[in-house]
Amino acid sequence: MRLDIQCLRGIAILLVFIFHLFPKVFINGFFGVDIFFVISGFLMAQNLTKSEVTGIKDFFSFYYKRFRRILPLYYLVVFLIVIMVHLYLGDYLWGNNNRYSVASLFLVTNHLVIHDQMDYFSEFVVVSLITLFGYIAFAMAMDKFAFNFMLLRLWQFSAGFMAVFWNRMRVNMCPKEKEKPGNHIIGHSNSNNDIFTLSLSILGLCLLPNQNNVLILRPLITMCTAFIIASEINNYQILSSKLLGYIGDISYVLYLVHWPIIAIFQPYNIQDYVFVTAATFLSSMFLHHVYEKKYLKLNSKNLTILLLTLMFGNAFLQYSIRNHTIWNKTYSGDLQEKIDANKAQLPFSWMHDLSDHECSEKKILEDSVLEENNLGCGTCMRGNGSISMMMLGNSYVMSLKNYIRDQFHYNYSDFHFCSIGGGNGFYMDSPASQRAINFYQREVELHKPDVLFLLSRHPPPMKDPIEHNKRDIEQMNKNIKYYEKFVKKIYILGAHPLYQHSFVDFFLQNVINRPEVPETLHLDRRAADNEMKFVRKRLSMVECEKCEIFELTPAFLYADKYLTFDEEESISYVDNTGHLTSAGLKLCDPILKNITKEIMRTI
Repeated sequence: MRLDIQCLRGIAILLVFIFHLFPKVFINGFFGVDIFFVISGFLMAQNLTKSEVTGIKDFFSFYYKRFRRILPLYYLVVFLIVIMVHLYLGDYLWGNNNRYSVASLFLVTNHLVIHDQMDYFSEFVVVSLITLFGYIAFAMAMDKFAFNFMLLRLWQFSAGFMAVFWNRMRVNMCPKEKEKPGNHIIGHSNSNNDIFTLSLSILGLCLLPNQNNVLILRPLITMCTAFIIASEINNYQILSSKLLGYIGDISYVLYLVHWPIIAIFQPYNIQDYVFVTAATFLSSMFLHHVYEKKYLKLNSKNLTILLLTLMFGNAFLQYSIRNHTIWNKTYSGDLQEKIDANKAQLPFSWMHDLSDHECSEKKILEDSVLEENNLGCGTCMRGNGSISMMMLGNSYVMSLKNYIRDQFHYNYSDFHFCSIGGGNGFYMDSPASQRAINFYQREVELHKPDVLFLLSRHPPPMKDPIEHNKRDIEQMNKNIKYYEKFVKKIYILGAHPLYQHSFVDFFLQNVINRPEVPETLHLDRRAADNEMKFVRKRLSMVECEKCEIFELTPAFLYADKYLTFDEEESISYVDNTGHLTSAGLKLCDPILKNITKEIMRTI
């Protein structure tokens, strides 16, 4: 294996590792995955062009080599991870991990064969077009989906193919150049070295602590990696480093083990980070030398026996963790009470609300698309007052509905609500949200409530800078103006911090494993406010005489942080989906009481 490619592998895995270890510092480290894809594409194309794949035998031979390299280590690591999960993580985390560990035992592979007819120019054109159009498809898809969906990654494999076929084109056009030590990809040594240096510098952008434009940097890194591989320049110290080359050698093991170690032993202080780093590299080195290098030397018979043993071992382990009591975990009485109190708030606070039986839901019969996203639309028990109320929005309606209703102590007449996924009440960011707003407007016109609450977790586009033409602001005001025609007062939920996904799971791990839960689990006020600054700016541009924007953030503000849990009771204010728990809603009591008093006084 070429040392420069192994060094590139080393760079790629280090970028991925530091990104997972310090996600708020090395926020561009995920580009290491892009480097891996290009390297994989190059090696795949090189293997396919060296050995013709013409029949079933060649096909199986090609995949046998891949499986021989990948599967024995993969199945062993899966086996070890399942054991570590049940030894070190709480049973509240087992459900998802057990499900995904079963899925991980079944592999899906992609097969791409390019017939080597020595027409490298045609092949270069083909893979160049695949790269171009593949990137366009990648750019048009949602970020997280595109990052994980293999078919939208083929353009980066194709970039590796381009490196192979570019080299073959040069050799075919100038066969004698292959023998010369000064052979350059562009034809002029200075230009070649300058572009090579620039390409390495662009890879260095992955270390910047500032978020870069992914749609610009991703194709740059992809093309620069392909250029570096195609250049085959070995006089750069960083690509001839024995240390980086060694890290490249253990990169596959490192890639498999680093994230489970980080996720299980979540680091929060210097000692934690040192332990996680040491554990990752030492375990990778151990598995590489003691296991990986050994099984690669096995003949096909012994390798098959090893694989079958690992498969049966994994199958038995999956059965055992579901049926044997040996895996059951016990905690001290006080700790178990804290765990149970937090688990009792899951999955959503409104599913445990005792007053929810007073509300009935209906189907959205006139729109099947909205019905698919219907989280709950209907009415609650009629009160003994004279004020009619309505709540519209997304899942925050379900989260806040009963808690706000309880503040009135039945001092209302009618109470209508509708919660639709993607239905933001007044801001349109998709066709689905537009359909929801149209439905909301019909509901408001039909029921004509005295008080309208627009309760939403604001969509990502509201966090983006405001466009010069302010079209979204105009549309937002137009929607609110429509509501104004039929209501006396509108309350709009203001900007609220976004919480870490699966927060309760992370929180409980700290409750179990640390005598004092780290304050870093609270939200930094400055960072949270900065994330929502454009949401607040948009809301400040609302033109509405009957509107009042209220925020719940003051209830969680303490010094320079937004609290996410009660430090004395060790109970979370947030569930795993970013909604407030019952404990979190109780903190909002003074704010909601003031709104209730204002409504009773003015309406």
